[in-house]
Amino acid sequence: MKKVLLIGEPLIRISPLHHLELSDGVDAKCFFGGSEVNIACTLQGFGQEAKMFTALPQNSLGDRFSTFLSSHGIDTSSILRLGDRIGLYYLEEGFGCRTSKVYYDRKFSSFSSIDERSISTEDVLDGVEWIHFSGITLAVAASASVWLKKILTVAKSLHIPISFDLNWRSSLIEIREAKTLFSEFASLADYCFGIEPLLQDPDDWTLFNREGASEEELEHRMSILKKKYSLKGIFHTIRQVDSNGTHTYQAYGLMETFYSSKALRTQVLQRVGSGDAFVAGALYQLLRGKGVKDVTDFALASGLYKCSLEGDFMVQPVHNIYSILGEAKDVIR
Repeated sequence: MKKVLLIGEPLIRISPLHHLELSDGVDAKCFFGGSEVNIACTLQGFGQEAKMFTALPQNSLGDRFSTFLSSHGIDTSSILRLGDRIGLYYLEEGFGCRTSKVYYDRKFSSFSSIDERSISTEDVLDGVEWIHFSGITLAVAASASVWLKKILTVAKSLHIPISFDLNWRSSLIEIREAKTLFSEFASLADYCFGIEPLLQDPDDWTLFNREGASEEELEHRMSILKKKYSLKGIFHTIRQVDSNGTHTYQAYGLMETFYSSKALRTQVLQRVGSGDAFVAGALYQLLRGKGVKDVTDFALASGLYKCSLEGDFMVQPVHNIYSILGEAKDVIR
């Protein structure tokens, strides 16, 4: 079986226990992750082989992260060993009226030290049938756009499908820069996850009101972006939270036709990585040639299932995801 290549930065998350704030002596848990790492782990759980292109420091912590990836069956043969550190982020989980907060500490990470001269594109693409990356990958370091474009251009010439999760982080890149850069890379992609930040036209510098948009407005926006960037498919999710803390998720997909999923609702144990699980579910179905309904529904159920699990990623068999669609009592019909 050929592999999905995930290109992105590994991260370590530190979260205080019991919804506490960061402070001296607080008990906390440590999790390995990062958007593309999370997707790779979930794909392996589905039985789809994954390969990582990233960088880890040549030290004991880098060894432990590499061992973690290998333990999930992920191909680490193209991971560079350079630089001095793995990026960190701290998550304070909110409670009630207190919202969750994230603090990043990822400057000068090994991933941001990658130089195109250290990359063998032939080795990176060896055995690969699909490539996925995110907006975070582009935002972490300015140099990433140079070497990533080189890899993607070669992949396009080899007719390897490419998917792009916009995954915008305002703390990493401001909106105008993101719209310009992400739009450039969307033109290299075949599939896109998210509808912002992309330029719909030369004057489109403000964020589209995703939360307040009607289904017709979402379909219109997705149709324009699909045509403008010559995409084969584009996907978008919305989330609503009621007064009891129940989360309702719905997804939209546009391939040959537009599809609006059923809505699914759940209590949330931990929302971290649910978007990555959505992407992994969609990639799993796209790789099997499924249509827009099957891709969107399975992706939504995958993201929902992750909300019931602690940690940054999930490793679950495919039949567990299908059970959400076929048997769950909290499906809104």
